[in-house]
Amino acid sequence: MRLIKAVLLLSSAMTVMAGAVISPALPEISRHFSADNANVLTKLILTMPALTIALCAPLAGHLSDLFGRKKLLVYSLFLYGLSGFSGFFLDDLFLLLASRAVLGISVGGIMSAATALVGDLFSGNERAEFIGLQSGFMYIGGIVLVLLGGFLAEISWKAPFLAYLSAFAVFILAIIGLSKPNHGSNSSEMVDLEKSLRVPYLAVGLIYLLVFLLMIFYYMVLVQLPFILQDRFGVGSAVTGLAISVSAFAGSLSSLSYPLIKRRLSYKLIYVLGFIFVSAGYVLIGNSFGFVVILTGLALAGFGNGMLMPNGSFWLMEVAPEHIRGKAVGGFTGMIFLGQFLSPILMAPFVSLFSLNGAFLVSALFLATVAISIAMLPMSRIVSSRLSGSLDKNNVR
Repeated sequence: MRLIKAVLLLSSAMTVMAGAVISPALPEISRHFSADNANVLTKLILTMPALTIALCAPLAGHLSDLFGRKKLLVYSLFLYGLSGFSGFFLDDLFLLLASRAVLGISVGGIMSAATALVGDLFSGNERAEFIGLQSGFMYIGGIVLVLLGGFLAEISWKAPFLAYLSAFAVFILAIIGLSKPNHGSNSSEMVDLEKSLRVPYLAVGLIYLLVFLLMIFYYMVLVQLPFILQDRFGVGSAVTGLAISVSAFAGSLSSLSYPLIKRRLSYKLIYVLGFIFVSAGYVLIGNSFGFVVILTGLALAGFGNGMLMPNGSFWLMEVAPEHIRGKAVGGFTGMIFLGQFLSPILMAPFVSLFSLNGAFLVSALFLATVAISIAMLPMSRIVSSRLSGSLDKNNVR
């Protein structure tokens, strides 16, 4: 079981590395391809995988239900290493974007399979603890990978692509240690009962919507913040990576604390508090009178994000029956990365109208509005008691 947990945690880190490791190198990549007049396109190098993930993750989730999580995870890890590392050799912007698109297909498979495996292998408090550990590990991995990407970017804009070679080590571990979950352990009566339960589409839809909004604004830090730091404070890639890692570190603290938080707060209240933290952090970033102020804002926003990500994942695991878990997780994964892909596109008009700092302030206002709206939702009506009779009613109010 320890090796299985290690594979799941390392696979989760691969999904973070897809964007985090090259984020500090974006300004250098932009300068390298400046002759192409492609400022927006170079930002899409970071988010291009998100488009193909969003398109392919629902299909990947369905395939994991049909053919098994292990096969999907193993094949996706191999494709991930191959497509990610290829960026080291490519010096054409459009070929680089194509390789990032293929990387996205692999990430969709990895995340759908790994998350569904968590739902299959764990339940109750153990599931909450592992989801919190998984989210915390992803944030800690983000710290290490952003710092690594920053230092590698000081050598060359191509050097961060070397980090994708680590996927082949996880690929080997997955082949050796990952056993197939025993779906046949439930009685046929239990399986028939589960299939007869009504899926709470309102709850699933709300989870999808909230994670979509979260990722649009979360990716502002990775896409927009490097330009604020380097244009306003003149810092290099290494310091940029260090600054971004502050947000990841704060997120890891709240994610690792998620099981404790969940025992005391409902899903609804965690969402409200999480979005308030992110909003407050963006207010400080938008009013960036000094480097320390930005770091404080990054810490607040990161802490809120660290509460929100496992909250959506755990809630989805609770309300989605096992026979459709792969599909549900695939849709969840798709919404995460659709938000990532659209982030620079949706934020571009606000950056043009209000500047980078102003875009963060407008985002803070919107996120505060989201928090207030969630607080007013009749959550007990959204979750179907016919499906989730095993849930604590206090957890869904």
